[in-house]
Amino acid sequence: MSRERKKPSKPPRKFIPAMLIVTISALGFTILMMRLESTEEGYRLSELRSEITRLQEQDRQLKLQTAQLTSHDRLRALAPHYHLAPPAPGQTVMMP
Repeated sequence: MSRERKKPSKPPRKFIPAMLIVTISALGFTILMMRLESTEEGYRLSELRSEITRLQEQDRQLKLQTAQLTSHDRLRALAPHYHLAPPAPGQTVMMP
């Protein structure tokens, strides 16, 4: 009686599931890093907006201070303290 030998079944391929796991892990890590970067940029953008608001307020205050310091009424009031008077006739020269 002849017996036929059965071929052993092929072991399951482990390469494809391993590559799938590595690919999914890499994709998950990439997505996580992108979200982290996006969150950090959001915080940075918020800080920059706050700084812009602060600088705009500072600019407004400086413009107001400049307007107050250069006001004609203030300068006229300070002129006698520094012995300043309107120019005498002939002291001003008009350039062409």
